[in-house]
Amino acid sequence: MTVLMCSTALAACGGSGLSATSEKAAKQTSTTDLTALVKSAKSEGTLTIYTALQTDQMKGWTADFTKKYGVKVKILRLSSATLGTTFQTQQQAGRNQADLLETSNYSQLQGFVQKKWIAKYTPQAADLYPNDRVVAGYMYPLLQSTGGIAWNTKVTPAAVQKKLAADPWNALLDPALKGKIVLISPSNGGSGMAYYANLVYRLGDQYGWSYLEKLAKQKPAITDSVASISQQISAGTYYATDFGEESIFGAAAVEGAPVQFSSLAEMNATQFMQAIPSSAPHPAAARLWSEWTATLAGQQAMTKSAGGESSAKGWTDNTSYADKFSWYKQVADPWVGWRTDPRLQGDNLQKFLAKWNSVFGVRS
Repeated sequence: MTVLMCSTALAACGGSGLSATSEKAAKQTSTTDLTALVKSAKSEGTLTIYTALQTDQMKGWTADFTKKYGVKVKILRLSSATLGTTFQTQQQAGRNQADLLETSNYSQLQGFVQKKWIAKYTPQAADLYPNDRVVAGYMYPLLQSTGGIAWNTKVTPAAVQKKLAADPWNALLDPALKGKIVLISPSNGGSGMAYYANLVYRLGDQYGWSYLEKLAKQKPAITDSVASISQQISAGTYYATDFGEESIFGAAAVEGAPVQFSSLAEMNATQFMQAIPSSAPHPAAARLWSEWTATLAGQQAMTKSAGGESSAKGWTDNTSYADKFSWYKQVADPWVGWRTDPRLQGDNLQKFLAKWNSVFGVRS
């Protein structure tokens, strides 16, 4: 298996248009001739994925695909917000290089569907997924990663760690953590924004904007880099973070990083979705990936590599951290409804982001 990283958003990770062969392959679907689809994908030889998942999360998953079908995978890893901007810029310039888009920014993908930038395609295993998790014919779910509060178990005072495990959000207000917290910016995209939307809208009676004002007084560092957060907490640069995604920190703990995470009973969950661009340079490979990843086998390969959970019927938890730590507990009622909440769409979202920036003293 080969995973090639693209160094820039406009790196040459694919062609700029569809050949006659590709146009023919784009019309081949699982419901007509899967054998022909596999043959076409192998002849294309390469698949380029623009993803908001971490590169390490993708490695094992793409390795299984390459081993099974002989198609090499190239990865461009970007935040959800940057991924959308990059794809839109390329699309408008007639230079799209993405075969697949994988992002937690649901409304962003919806906008691309409306612009007819997303191909209509239904994988054979589509019925494995609940209706509220798909946009039929266009978008299908990847993993779901539940949010949490994570901390470094070496540098965080023991008394504070007990509080973080028992009552994580209020524990972030402990004076011992002042100047020692790093927060994810909601401008990161869906996954970052969901934490604050959960506090303000779903749990507003208990937390709301008044809680965020208290959190701002803790003088937290703020970043939109998911990778830097996990690195900084693991290294002890900061003691704790609100971006304690289970799929990221669970894997880090398994690898020996001194980290732990805890979630409320009612926590936000990030639902990653994927879609095929209408102008995918390698349309057969894109459709083959969509076919395989939608199957139960593909979903099990995904969560083994990436962590998190699958919404596919029949999926069983095979994450590396599921049975390893006594402190790990699945969230009983993860909230994914923020993706379609009208309070987080269009102008309402911009007002929400502006208020967050004002509370935390961030210049927009």
